Amino acid sequence: MKSNNYIKSLSNEDLAVYISRQINNIFPDNSPVSSDKILQAITLTESRAFKCFSGIEKKYFNQNGITHFNHLISDQYCMYLYMLANTLYKESGNTEIPTKLYYLNKVLHSVDIYFTSELPEVFLFVHPLGTIIGRAKFHEMLVIYQGCTIGCLNEGLFPEFKGKCTMYANSKVLGNSNIGDNVVLAANCSIVNSVIPDNKVILGSSPDLLIKTNNKDIFQRPPFIYGL
Repeated sequence: MKSNNYIKSLSNEDLAVYISRQINNIFPDNSPVSSDKILQAITLTESRAFKCFSGIEKKYFNQNGITHFNHLISDQYCMYLYMLANTLYKESGNTEIPTKLYYLNKVLHSVDIYFTSELPEVFLFVHPLGTIIGRAKFHEMLVIYQGCTIGCLNEGLFPEFKGKCTMYANSKVLGNSNIGDNVVLAANCSIVNSVIPDNKVILGSSPDLLIKTNNKDIFQRPPFIYGL
Protein backbone atom coordinates (compact mmCIF):
# COMPACT_ATOMS: atom_id res chain seq x y z
CA MET A 1 0.00 0.00 0.00
CA LYS A 2 1.52 3.32 -1.10
CA SER A 3 0.77 6.92 -0.13
CA ASN A 4 2.55 10.16 -1.00
CA ASN A 5 5.22 9.76 1.68
CA TYR A 6 5.03 6.20 2.95
CA ILE A 7 4.76 2.62 1.77
CA LYS A 8 3.16 -0.14 3.83
CA SER A 9 3.34 -3.84 3.07
CA LEU A 10 -0.23 -4.32 4.35
CA SER A 11 -3.24 -2.11 4.75
CA ASN A 12 -4.23 -1.35 8.33
CA GLU A 13 -7.17 -3.74 8.04
CA ASP A 14 -5.02 -6.60 6.74
CA LEU A 15 -2.36 -5.93 9.36
CA ALA A 16 -5.01 -6.07 12.09
CA VAL A 17 -6.17 -9.48 10.85
CA TYR A 18 -2.56 -10.68 10.62
CA ILE A 19 -1.68 -9.64 14.19
CA SER A 20 -4.92 -10.91 15.72
CA ARG A 21 -4.36 -14.30 14.07
CA GLN A 22 -0.85 -14.48 15.47
CA ILE A 23 -2.07 -13.62 18.96
CA ASN A 24 -4.95 -16.08 18.93
CA ASN A 25 -2.89 -18.92 17.44
CA ILE A 26 -0.13 -18.54 20.01
CA PHE A 27 -2.41 -17.78 22.97
CA PRO A 28 -5.56 -19.88 22.41
CA ASP A 29 -7.25 -18.92 25.68
CA ASN A 30 -10.89 -18.03 26.30
CA SER A 31 -10.34 -14.34 25.49
CA PRO A 32 -9.58 -14.14 21.78
CA VAL A 33 -8.52 -10.76 20.45
CA SER A 34 -10.60 -9.48 17.55
CA SER A 35 -9.07 -7.81 14.52
CA ASP A 36 -11.34 -4.82 15.22
CA LYS A 37 -9.59 -4.22 18.55
CA ILE A 38 -6.19 -4.53 16.92
CA LEU A 39 -7.29 -2.11 14.19
CA GLN A 40 -8.18 0.44 16.87
CA ALA A 41 -4.67 0.06 18.30
CA ILE A 42 -3.13 0.38 14.83
CA THR A 43 -5.07 3.58 14.19
CA LEU A 44 -3.74 5.02 17.46
CA THR A 45 -0.18 3.93 16.69
CA GLU A 46 0.24 4.71 12.99
CA SER A 47 1.48 8.31 13.22
CA ARG A 48 3.89 7.36 16.02
CA ALA A 49 5.34 4.43 14.08
CA PHE A 50 5.88 6.42 10.92
CA LYS A 51 7.42 9.29 12.87
CA CYS A 52 9.88 6.82 14.36
CA PHE A 53 10.70 5.14 11.05
CA SER A 54 10.98 8.46 9.21
CA GLY A 55 13.72 9.49 11.68
CA ILE A 56 15.90 6.56 10.58
CA GLU A 57 17.78 7.44 7.39
CA LYS A 58 18.42 3.88 6.40
CA LYS A 59 17.37 1.37 3.77
CA TYR A 60 14.01 -0.24 4.58
CA PHE A 61 13.09 2.63 6.92
CA ASN A 62 13.39 6.01 5.22
CA GLN A 63 14.90 6.64 1.80
CA ASN A 64 14.47 9.62 -0.50
CA GLY A 65 11.78 11.06 1.70
CA ILE A 66 9.68 7.87 1.60
CA THR A 67 9.06 6.02 4.86
CA HIS A 68 8.64 2.25 4.68
CA PHE A 69 6.98 -0.32 6.95
CA ASN A 70 7.15 -4.00 6.05
CA HIS A 71 5.70 -6.51 8.51
CA LEU A 72 8.12 -9.15 7.17
CA ILE A 73 11.23 -7.18 8.15
CA SER A 74 11.60 -8.58 11.64
CA ASP A 75 13.47 -5.64 13.23
CA GLN A 76 10.73 -3.28 12.05
CA TYR A 77 7.97 -5.60 13.17
CA CYS A 78 9.58 -6.00 16.60
CA MET A 79 9.69 -2.21 16.98
CA TYR A 80 6.11 -1.91 15.75
CA LEU A 81 4.70 -4.47 18.19
CA TYR A 82 6.30 -2.61 21.10
CA MET A 83 4.83 0.71 19.94
CA LEU A 84 1.44 -0.92 19.39
CA ALA A 85 1.35 -2.33 22.93
CA ASN A 86 2.71 0.81 24.57
CA THR A 87 0.40 3.20 22.69
CA LEU A 88 -2.71 1.13 23.34
CA TYR A 89 -1.88 0.93 27.03
CA LYS A 90 -1.32 4.68 27.35
CA GLU A 91 -4.39 5.65 25.33
CA SER A 92 -6.91 3.17 26.75
CA GLY A 93 -5.54 1.87 30.03
CA ASN A 94 -6.18 -1.62 28.64
CA THR A 95 -3.64 -4.20 29.84
CA GLU A 96 -4.94 -7.48 28.40
CA ILE A 97 -4.15 -6.80 24.73
CA PRO A 98 -0.86 -4.97 25.46
CA THR A 99 0.20 -7.95 27.58
CA LYS A 100 -0.47 -10.32 24.70
CA LEU A 101 1.35 -8.02 22.26
CA TYR A 102 4.32 -7.87 24.64
CA TYR A 103 4.30 -11.67 24.94
CA LEU A 104 3.93 -12.05 21.15
CA ASN A 105 7.02 -9.91 20.69
CA LYS A 106 8.86 -12.07 23.20
CA VAL A 107 7.87 -15.25 21.35
CA LEU A 108 8.65 -13.97 17.86
CA HIS A 109 11.79 -11.92 18.49
CA SER A 110 13.22 -13.08 21.85
CA VAL A 111 13.04 -9.60 23.33
CA ASP A 112 11.68 -8.54 26.70
CA ILE A 113 10.32 -5.00 26.39
CA TYR A 114 7.29 -4.46 28.59
CA PHE A 115 4.56 -2.17 27.34
CA THR A 116 5.09 0.27 30.22
CA SER A 117 8.68 0.96 29.11
CA GLU A 118 8.96 4.39 27.46
CA LEU A 119 11.41 4.32 24.58
CA PRO A 120 12.30 7.59 22.84
CA GLU A 121 10.35 8.94 19.89
CA VAL A 122 12.97 7.62 17.46
CA PHE A 123 14.73 4.34 18.18
CA LEU A 124 16.21 1.50 16.16
CA PHE A 125 16.55 -2.20 16.87
CA VAL A 126 19.29 -4.08 14.99
CA HIS A 127 18.65 -7.85 15.18
CA PRO A 128 17.86 -7.39 18.90
CA LEU A 129 17.64 -11.06 19.96
CA GLY A 130 18.00 -11.44 23.70
CA THR A 131 17.61 -7.73 24.45
CA ILE A 132 15.88 -6.66 27.66
CA ILE A 133 14.71 -3.08 28.18
CA GLY A 134 13.25 -2.17 31.55
CA ARG A 135 12.14 1.14 32.90
CA ALA A 136 14.50 3.99 32.11
CA LYS A 137 14.30 7.62 31.01
CA PHE A 138 15.11 8.37 27.39
CA HIS A 139 15.35 11.79 25.78
CA GLU A 140 16.55 11.15 22.25
CA MET A 141 17.48 8.41 19.81
CA LEU A 142 18.46 4.92 21.00
CA VAL A 143 20.11 2.32 18.75
CA ILE A 144 20.25 -1.11 20.30
CA TYR A 145 21.75 -4.42 19.14
CA GLN A 146 21.41 -8.00 20.31
CA GLY A 147 21.82 -9.11 23.90
CA CYS A 148 21.62 -5.64 25.44
CA THR A 149 20.16 -4.95 28.87
CA ILE A 150 18.78 -1.77 30.42
CA GLY A 151 17.41 -2.03 33.94
CA CYS A 152 17.71 -1.67 37.68
CA LEU A 153 19.61 -3.38 40.46
CA ASN A 154 18.42 -4.19 43.96
CA GLU A 155 18.05 -0.50 44.82
CA GLY A 156 15.24 -0.08 42.30
CA LEU A 157 16.99 2.82 40.55
CA PHE A 158 16.88 3.02 36.76
CA PRO A 159 19.22 4.62 34.20
CA GLU A 160 18.64 7.88 32.36
CA PHE A 161 19.78 8.51 28.78
CA LYS A 162 20.24 12.23 28.15
CA GLY A 163 20.62 12.06 24.36
CA LYS A 164 21.57 9.83 21.43
CA CYS A 165 23.12 6.50 22.33
CA THR A 166 24.20 3.35 20.49
CA MET A 167 24.46 0.12 22.44
CA TYR A 168 26.42 -2.53 20.59
CA ALA A 169 26.02 -6.26 21.21
CA ASN A 170 25.71 -7.48 24.81
CA SER A 171 26.29 -4.08 26.39
CA LYS A 172 24.48 -3.18 29.63
CA VAL A 173 23.35 -0.05 31.46
CA LEU A 174 22.16 -0.75 34.98
CA GLY A 175 21.17 1.02 38.16
CA ASN A 176 21.62 4.70 38.89
CA SER A 177 23.50 5.44 35.67
CA ASN A 178 23.36 8.66 33.69
CA ILE A 179 24.34 8.46 30.01
CA GLY A 180 25.18 11.67 28.14
CA ASP A 181 24.51 12.62 24.53
CA ASN A 182 26.27 10.99 21.56
CA VAL A 183 27.55 8.06 23.60
CA VAL A 184 28.62 4.73 22.11
CA LEU A 185 28.75 1.60 24.26
CA ALA A 186 31.18 -0.94 22.82
CA ALA A 187 30.26 -4.60 22.61
CA ASN A 188 30.19 -6.37 25.98
CA CYS A 189 30.69 -3.22 28.07
CA SER A 190 28.78 -2.97 31.34
CA ILE A 191 27.89 0.35 32.98
CA VAL A 192 26.65 0.16 36.57
CA ASN A 193 25.77 3.18 38.74
CA SER A 194 28.00 5.42 36.61
CA VAL A 195 27.86 8.86 35.02
CA ILE A 196 29.00 9.03 31.39
CA PRO A 197 29.60 12.51 29.89
CA ASP A 198 28.61 13.56 26.37
CA ASN A 199 30.59 12.42 23.31
CA LYS A 200 32.22 9.32 24.73
CA VAL A 201 32.97 5.76 23.62
CA ILE A 202 32.82 3.30 26.52
CA LEU A 203 34.66 0.00 26.83
CA GLY A 204 35.07 -2.42 29.72
CA SER A 205 32.95 -2.87 32.83
CA SER A 206 32.23 -0.78 35.90
CA PRO A 207 34.11 0.24 37.93
CA ASP A 208 36.99 -0.23 35.45
CA LEU A 209 35.56 1.58 32.46
CA LEU A 210 37.76 2.76 29.62
CA ILE A 211 36.33 6.08 28.42
CA LYS A 212 37.46 7.54 25.10
CA THR A 213 36.47 10.67 23.21
CA ASN A 214 33.84 10.12 20.54
CA ASN A 215 34.71 12.27 17.53
CA LYS A 216 31.83 10.97 15.39
CA ASP A 217 28.09 11.31 15.53
CA ILE A 218 26.27 8.00 15.99
CA PHE A 219 24.90 8.39 12.45
CA GLN A 220 28.49 8.11 11.21
CA ARG A 221 28.83 4.66 12.77
CA PRO A 222 27.23 1.26 12.14
CA PRO A 223 24.51 0.49 11.32
CA PHE A 224 24.04 3.74 9.43
CA ILE A 225 27.32 3.76 7.50
CA TYR A 226 26.48 0.46 5.85
CA GLY A 227 23.66 2.02 3.87
CA LEU A 228 21.63 -1.14 4.51
